[in-house]
Amino acid sequence: MKPMTVLSVIQLGNLLGIRSEDGVRSPFLKRGIYNAAKRAGYLVVPYIMPEYVEVSGDDPVTLIEDDPREALSPSFADAHLLVELGMSIAMGNGRYEPSEIRQLSYVLERNFDFTELEIRALTALKKLSYMSPPDIGRVADMMSKRFPPDECREIARMMTTVGAAGSIGSGKIIALRKLFAAVEIDERELYQLMMGYRYSESGVIEVKRMFAPRAEKPNLRREPVVKLNFDVVATKKRETESVGVILSEIFASGE
Repeated sequence: MKPMTVLSVIQLGNLLGIRSEDGVRSPFLKRGIYNAAKRAGYLVVPYIMPEYVEVSGDDPVTLIEDDPREALSPSFADAHLLVELGMSIAMGNGRYEPSEIRQLSYVLERNFDFTELEIRALTALKKLSYMSPPDIGRVADMMSKRFPPDECREIARMMTTVGAAGSIGSGKIIALRKLFAAVEIDERELYQLMMGYRYSESGVIEVKRMFAPRAEKPNLRREPVVKLNFDVVATKKRETESVGVILSEIFASGE
């Protein structure tokens, strides 16, 4: 896995000239960080827009290069949530397995179509989630606020296939039990599902489509690289107040 530069929300805010004395990011400050980074040519991962994700000052974020020709689609937030949910399940045992990532990719492929910008953002989110696994309770709470109860339960059942695609351990079972409890599904159904899943010839567990894909299939194999040189940070802070210049020197994207 290639290295990724990770900053806290506070560190990124300070770099962008957006500070909070108490270290807690209000929706206004979150939007300010997002917009300042976007003006400088970068997209914040995870997607920290006020209406989508709750973050604190210590939460980790990274940046990818924005593409002004592409806009995030309305369905991006749904896919973003599914990636966090899937990674919180896959990381229940401490690290994910390739089969679990294949299954998560299949779930996304079955339900969405992404632009190149969205593919890069979700790939970065997957890598960030490996370094700092999302809390499944937080993600389940976000899901319950975004979807009606019946859809939440269907999403939980669908995402259980990610856990079933790999080895079963106590950490993963705990994560899945928390998810099922959050959406009020009897955990006996969890065990029935886990025992009943079978792989298809393609090596994935078939799932029904819940979200309508637009056209193309996503490819989460492309991995953006962001590199940080803290010496450059200090030098550029002294030399210029231009956020765009600072960030372009600090973050470099490539294969």
